[in-house]
Amino acid sequence: MRPMHWTLAGVVLAAVFISLAGSNRQARAGFPFFSRKPDCWYQSRAAEPVSTRQKYYKGKYWPPYSRPNSRPTGPELPWIHRFHGAHYWPYPYNYEDRFIVRELVRRQVANGWVVATTLYDYHFDPDTNELSRSGRIRLRWILENAPPSRRMVFVQATDPKIASQTRLESVKKEMVRLVGADDVPPVMLRVTSPLARPAEEVRAIRDAELQSQPEPRITDPINSGSGGEETEL
Repeated sequence: MRPMHWTLAGVVLAAVFISLAGSNRQARAGFPFFSRKPDCWYQSRAAEPVSTRQKYYKGKYWPPYSRPNSRPTGPELPWIHRFHGAHYWPYPYNYEDRFIVRELVRRQVANGWVVATTLYDYHFDPDTNELSRSGRIRLRWILENAPPSRRMVFVQATDPKIASQTRLESVKKEMVRLVGADDVPPVMLRVTSPLARPAEEVRAIRDAELQSQPEPRITDPINSGSGGEETEL
C-alpha cells in the first residue's frame, strides 16, 4: 500500500491544478500557457525570421557563415513557430524572392520604355533644333503605340540650354498637330546619350564594309566549271 502522506500530497496537487484551471482566471496572465489569450504572446514574435540564430561562443561564431546583418540574433523561435516554418518551407522566403525578381523585371521594363520614348540628337535638325523627318515619325510611333501609362516623351538635353527649349517647343507643336491640345502627353528633358546610331551612319558603315571586302579565296565548287568531277587529294 502507498503511504498516507503520498496520497494526501496527490489530492492536494490535484486540487491545486483544478483551482488553477477553473477559478481565479485573472491571476492566469503573462506566460503563454497560463494566459487567457495565449496567441498574444506568440503574435508578438510572429514577424521574427525563420532561421538559425548566430551566436558567439568560445571565441567563434555559430554558424560561421553569414552575410553582414543577414542572419538574425536573439532568442530562438518558439517550437510552434519552428514547426510552422518547417511545415510550410520555403515560405516566406519564396515570396521575397519572387518580389525581388518581379521588381527587377518591372524596373527593366520601365527603363526600356523610357529609352523607346526618348528623342535623341539625330531626331532633330543640327542647325535649327527642330524635329526632323525621322523625329516626326518616331514621335508619331510613340503617340500611337506606347500604352497610356508609358505615353511620356523624353527629349535629350543639349547645350546650350536655349537649344533644349527649342527642341521641347518643336515636339509640343508637333504633338498638338497630331493629337490636339487636350491630349498632349507630358514632355520633359532627359540628360542621356543615344544607345544606337543614326540610320544614315549605319548605312554608310555597311556600304563601306561591302566595298572593302576582298575577293573570295575559295571558288564555288558548284559554279567553278569542274563538271562534277571529283578531285583526288
